[in-house]
Amino acid sequence: GSTVFQCGDGVSLPHEWVNDDYCDCTTGEDEPETGACSGAVHDPVASTFLCPNKGSVAKKLYLSRVNDGICDCCDGSDELGAALANCP
Repeated sequence: GSTVFQCGDGVSLPHEWVNDDYCDCTTGEDEPETGACSGAVHDPVASTFLCPNKGSVAKKLYLSRVNDGICDCCDGSDELGAALANCP
């Protein structure tokens, strides 16, 4: 079998990244068996969080990456409470 998974937007991923509970494809098709993409395939706008990244460039994240204990936004805006303490 193939060791590469092709996302709908043309990005190639290692096959072991499929269903690894982390949304790698922008449209979420690499996570059909997990909730990592939070409905990205059906409604990509409603399932994203906007990082303001004050002093830098704003970016969007899947909702599954908000309050997950990992700082994905440069300004830590995706983490609240105790999780925010882990942001640099």
